[in-house]
Amino acid sequence: MRSFIIGTAGHIDHGKTQLVKALTGVDTDRLKEEKERGISIELGFAEFILPDGTTAGVVDVPGHEHFVKNMLSGATGFDLVLLVVAADDGVMPQTREHLAIIDLLQVREGLVAITKADLVDEEMVELVKEDIRDTLKGTTIEGAEIIVTSVVTGRGLDQLRESISSAAKRVRARQAEGPFRLPIDRVFTLRGIGTVVTGTLWEGSILEGQEACLLPQNRILRVRDVQVHGKDVEQALAGQRVALNLPGISTEEIDRGDVIVSPGYLSPTYMVDVRLYLIDDAPRPLKNRSRVRFHHATREVLGRIVLLGEGEELNPGDSCYAQLRLESPVVVKYKDRFILRSYSPVTTIGGGEIINSHPIKHRRANEQLLDTLAKRERGETEDILLLTFKDDPKPMTLDELVRGSELSERAVKDAVERMLENDTLRTMQVEQKLKILPTDIFRDYNQRIWEILESFHRANPREIGMEKETLRVSVRGTLRPGDFDGILKALVDEGYFEIKEGRVSIEGRGRVLTNEEREEMREILKEIASAGFAPPFFREIMDRYHLDSRKARDYINMLMEEGKLEQVTPEFFLARGKLREAEEKIREFIGKNGRLEVKDLKDMLGISRKYSIPLLEYFDRNRVTRREGDYRVLR
Repeated sequence: MRSFIIGTAGHIDHGKTQLVKALTGVDTDRLKEEKERGISIELGFAEFILPDGTTAGVVDVPGHEHFVKNMLSGATGFDLVLLVVAADDGVMPQTREHLAIIDLLQVREGLVAITKADLVDEEMVELVKEDIRDTLKGTTIEGAEIIVTSVVTGRGLDQLRESISSAAKRVRARQAEGPFRLPIDRVFTLRGIGTVVTGTLWEGSILEGQEACLLPQNRILRVRDVQVHGKDVEQALAGQRVALNLPGISTEEIDRGDVIVSPGYLSPTYMVDVRLYLIDDAPRPLKNRSRVRFHHATREVLGRIVLLGEGEELNPGDSCYAQLRLESPVVVKYKDRFILRSYSPVTTIGGGEIINSHPIKHRRANEQLLDTLAKRERGETEDILLLTFKDDPKPMTLDELVRGSELSERAVKDAVERMLENDTLRTMQVEQKLKILPTDIFRDYNQRIWEILESFHRANPREIGMEKETLRVSVRGTLRPGDFDGILKALVDEGYFEIKEGRVSIEGRGRVLTNEEREEMREILKEIASAGFAPPFFREIMDRYHLDSRKARDYINMLMEEGKLEQVTPEFFLARGKLREAEEKIREFIGKNGRLEVKDLKDMLGISRKYSIPLLEYFDRNRVTRREGDYRVLR
């Protein structure tokens, strides 16, 4: 059976709690203060078994204007709203504020219960009905069925149960597959059990014994026990009221407003881009950079609103794009709804929809930004996927794309298949994983790499190519080496570039030497090789062949890449095999004599101190010998 949440709304003392008790048998006022004062202060909860056997969770909210913050913690999880209006009062201020909140949250299924019908005559009931119909006009529950009730006489209660059962069939089922998300609305300790949190499971399912992540603390926990309406279950599903026993953490480490999610799913943010609506009843225009109260799920945080439209204020009844810069982290997702309240005096002024959960800071609106925000608001899956790549242009697995786009797995899979067929996306192998990248971004990488290498080849004609890591940093330093390798391999496979000895070049380019340069290289090699252990140093080669430092270094580097020279120091090079020959002589000498002095090496190789010292230091660095005073011994 599907699970969903019924929430109450309405003015204080209009009989919400009594109506819930009449329907469910549960008194949702559990606090001593609530019973003494006769008003609801905190959220109340009950299980409601409908006539067709469907089980719903009921969230009863306080109606007093001082407790709207608490009301909001429950309202964000409503699937169906039961707006309660007392027959002897009619529509009152909190009726209107609660209705504005329901409208901003886009709760689209609702009923209206007129309570306390036993206190008035039928003429008054009809007047209240007319008032309600007028009040609902233009809201998400305009035209909702109105049922007249009395908990004293029992009038209308059966009809209300049937109407709720009928409305429940129209409630859109929550997504029970994929990762879970549970905003916490209560935290407490039970003796012998430990820390318990409760909330409405917004999406996914939670299994007993499953790992979970507490956000924004980013702390991994294990769910010991799961309950739904006080009953132990192995699995809780989206749309249910859930209690979780979380061992290993104290109540002081968890707050209302924290969120329990599947590990790796969602991350905290201090900024969000939104479509903002200012309600008609807002007391004044909303000025740019005003301090506001941001309500999302069960969390309230302070922040500043940056309007991304023309002008420096937003008038009541108008809407615009905006960025909220928050003073504390929140855990939000693309297309979530939120409520905005003024900082002081505290009253509901607006709300809207999250269209980017992790944006960059916008200095001011421009045509490109407004176009991007409009695409995000429209929510076409293919547009959202391309914008996800634009924000983070790297190859992604399907799972990474689901997390990055914050869309459902099924929607992403279907869109990716279409986009691969029409060549909007392409695939590549990255570290044994199949990843996806937009074709346009792949071409951009191709163009960028080509430009960098073209410039490199012009400046370094004697180089075989650019070091791969240097190229990666030049192209995009934040791109992971593995992802860059995947892109580069795909481009190599298509014939644009080639890789030799860890160096990248444009296909067919790379080292280009004139006949004269090749002859100079041969002469340098011949001179070094013929000199044995006493060749000319680098500076001497420059002078002898009238070379600048760069060209001489290029020649030496090429000879080393070809394996024809070996480096002792940056200024001292030997022909291939000479270092091995010197090492064998040193080992043999020390093996016989126990130690070796500088003069011993000079005599052995027929060289001066100028060459002996750097050679001995080379073998010290390479752990062949160890210096002890004026002597060397074998390590």
